[in-house]
Amino acid sequence: MNIKSFLNKLNYIIKKDKKDNIVREINATNFARMKLVLIVFLMVELLFILFNDVPYMINSSSEVVWNHNGFLVLHLLIAFVCSAGLILIETLNRHEKHRFENMRKFLIPVLTVLLLSLLAVINGLDQLLHSNISSVFIANLIIFSAVILLGFPLNTVVYSIPFIIYLGGLIIFQQDAGLLISNAVNGLIFLVAVIIISTVIYDNHYERMVENMVLEETILKLNYLSNHDPLTELLNRRCFGEKVTEKMKIINETSNSSALILMDVDYFKQVNDNFGHPSGDIVLKEVGNILMKHIKTNDLATRWGGEEFLIFLSEVTIKEAYEAADTIRMTIQNNAIFTDKFQINITASFGVSLLQGNSSNAFDISYKAADAALYQAKNQGRNIVVVASTD
Repeated sequence: MNIKSFLNKLNYIIKKDKKDNIVREINATNFARMKLVLIVFLMVELLFILFNDVPYMINSSSEVVWNHNGFLVLHLLIAFVCSAGLILIETLNRHEKHRFENMRKFLIPVLTVLLLSLLAVINGLDQLLHSNISSVFIANLIIFSAVILLGFPLNTVVYSIPFIIYLGGLIIFQQDAGLLISNAVNGLIFLVAVIIISTVIYDNHYERMVENMVLEETILKLNYLSNHDPLTELLNRRCFGEKVTEKMKIINETSNSSALILMDVDYFKQVNDNFGHPSGDIVLKEVGNILMKHIKTNDLATRWGGEEFLIFLSEVTIKEAYEAADTIRMTIQNNAIFTDKFQINITASFGVSLLQGNSSNAFDISYKAADAALYQAKNQGRNIVVVASTD
């Protein structure tokens, strides 16, 4: 599948920033792979220079496989390109990913073009001596297409440049017209095959990354949905209970006190009766937003049921818990909620209790105390905060 059509297919899922992240990950993969390729090439070129080029320079009559002065120059150039590439890759890896973005984007294609172009020239010199074409350029062209991830049309540009140099080498060095034509045709067939192979490998790699990203996001969404109330997006009761249990273990270890705030929207049934259930849902969502804005990151809030909400405040005194509840109460009172047709003003009543002790039923005791305080707040006229009796 062509990557463009694939992306268009998943466009509703993968946004631009996600696509950019995938491209950066592919670039990072190319950096790691190119680093390995450069190390191998550097070792091979040093061996060629040491055991082939240097002996020929010392004694031109010595029997070596490649006996031409040009090979030494070309092998030295390849060794230089490999060394420079390794230095650049190491330097860029030590900097932040988003710095030198253009250099990161073009370094791998440029290194690929340089190395394959030098190999194409070596290929030309080789056929001059042997009246035939060796597999040096074609073999490395296939290796690069399989190892380095380049998508279409970039791969066409990258592999076409050294191929043109390869054709130039054929014209300059190949004396046999028949061999020149057959090698050019065969080389063209390999080029087309390499571009297709490279495109398929890149697209499959990209597709797997997209599928993994979609799968990870789906899992995160499912986890979120399983832990949150679908209407208010607060924690649901199950997740709230699990997290409170974890926090209470810390409370028991540190002997710090925490608090529960039980809250109920006043006369919520009248909201549903007068304005409709959709408006009632908007009211509950707005209350949830207010709660999230007024609790700390280490506190918890849940829609306990219907129009009732429960808040866990970590490491607070009863005075601090009362002040937090009263701040939320005043915010709800002063906040007008707008629907498509109505402006709705609501109030809420609060019961606050201290949560302390290391007994297994400490939470239940504190919750019952907060519930009793909330009941008292309703009996006293609503829209107030009542702190549970220490008894």
